[in-house]
This record gives sequence, structure tokens and C-alpha cells, in this order.
Amino acid sequence: MDVLTDLLQRSRARGAAFSHSTARGDWGVQFPRGAKLAIHGILGGEAFAWTDSPADARRVLAGDLVLVRGPSSQQMAHAPGAPVVPFDKHPPTGPFGGANKMDFGSGSGHPTTFFCGAYTFDGNLFDGLLSGLPDLTVVRARAGSGLRATLDVFAGELLQQTPGQQVLLDSLLDVILVQALREQLTADLESAPDWYRAMSDPGIGAALRAIHNAPHRPWTVAGLAAEAALSRASFARRFTVLLGLAPLTYVTNWRMALAREQLRDGDAGLAAVARSLGYASEFSFAAAFKRHHGVAPGRWRATATPA
Repeated sequence: MDVLTDLLQRSRARGAAFSHSTARGDWGVQFPRGAKLAIHGILGGEAFAWTDSPADARRVLAGDLVLVRGPSSQQMAHAPGAPVVPFDKHPPTGPFGGANKMDFGSGSGHPTTFFCGAYTFDGNLFDGLLSGLPDLTVVRARAGSGLRATLDVFAGELLQQTPGQQVLLDSLLDVILVQALREQLTADLESAPDWYRAMSDPGIGAALRAIHNAPHRPWTVAGLAAEAALSRASFARRFTVLLGLAPLTYVTNWRMALAREQLRDGDAGLAAVARSLGYASEFSFAAAFKRHHGVAPGRWRATATPA
């Protein structure tokens, strides 16, 4: 299991499509805040998208995806800084299959068509990936890419009015998220999280997959070096260079992240949490948790807010 897969599965990332819009002439939309990650896909025409300042507006064309990381403001219009109407106060012109049909602006000329959706995530494990994205990201789907093919299927489904459409749109939106993240992180490796860049290294990538496949195993540097097919010294040095921390520190950090998720959102006892993460006893887990967080796991759980 690679790190991206692990994060997506554990955070139960899921998308929901909620509108299919057509805009003509002079138009502008202010989208509601609230989603951890919002998505706007340009199906035809062009637009400008920005968060706080129109001076930073990005031109977006057909086939582009706009990802906006919450809680940033988000606007889209025919021109940077154009007047905008609140999306959630603008009445739909009618249902359009699984997504509301919306019309903005007026006049003639080539229309801009786009869909909107949002993603939800359970817990906070996905925050590490979202923090690697700017407030607004434009992903350009390359011709012939898997992302472009999925977008074509998604766009075609929007034009249908058949039973089960919403389920299909939401499922396709999940696929689009994975493909868009891969495209963006690969295209901008400098801004990608350290673990994403490290996944492309044959040895260190193998070690990371082993950790995420079995975080409960009693990992040692020697054991991880064997997974990487490297000597112990070479592995430890390369791992630290690529990820900025020692191998066993990474293991501990990941176990503690998983522990926080279980303590915050579940009702398992400390002994069960300890076993799931490879600790010999509830007491050894509690000691490790307190060293890491400065507070005992039971007290941390009592004050944590469910995500």
C-alpha cells in the first residue's frame, strides 16, 4: 500500500457533485466556504478563478480543474474582479439529473459550462496532503491522460437524466480526486509532501509501503533496510535525506497519527488501540503517546473533538 492510498482510504475521502452550471456574458459567482476541498471543472469555454485577491486570478480553460482548499474564499467569473453573486442564494433553474442546473449572467456569445463538487474527509489524516496544496490549484488534464478520459465520462453523464446518476457522478468524482492529485503532485514535485517525492525512490518507496501495509510490525532500521534492499547505513542516510527525519521517527509519527484517529473517533479501549499499533501493552503505548504528545492518551481522548 502506498502512502497516498493509505491516506485516502483511512480518511474515507469521498466526493459529491452538486451543480452543473452555464454562464454567459458578464457573470461572476462566489462559492460557499465550508468544504475541506472544493472542485470546479471547466467543461467548455473559459473563466477566471481566485480566492482572496482578483490580482491572483487564474485563467481556466475547458478540461481544467480548480481545486480550492478550505476554508479559503472562492470566486469564478468572466473576468478577474468582476461582480459576483452568492452561489447558495442563486436559485437553480431546475434539477439536471443528479446535479442542480444553474444559469449565471446573460447575453450572447460562447457560454462557459462547469460543474461543482466538494470532498469530505473523516479525521485529520488527510490534512498532511491538503497542506501541500496551495489555496487554489489549477490542474490541467493532459490530452490522452486518464484524468481527461474520466472528465469526458463525467461530462457525458451530466447530460443524462437516468436512475442512479448521482451515485455514478459521486463515484466518478472520487476517481477524479485521485487522478487530479497524482497529476498535480507529479507536476509540482517541489511543493509535494516529502513522502510523495520519496515514493518514487525504489528503496525508500518500498520501505514506506511496508510501514503503511503493517504499521503494527515491530519495525527496526535493519528490518526496513531489508525491505528497501539497502544496507542499514545507506538506508538510514537516504531515508533521512528524502523525508527529513529518521526511519523510526517516521514509524512513530505515523503510529501516533493513527492513534489520534482511533482515540478521537472510536470507542476502543487503550489496550485494543495499543495492540493495533504494535505495542506490547497498554502501558508501553501510553508511555509512547505521552512522550510524543505531552499528555496521556486517556486525557487526550477526553479533550479531543471528533473530526
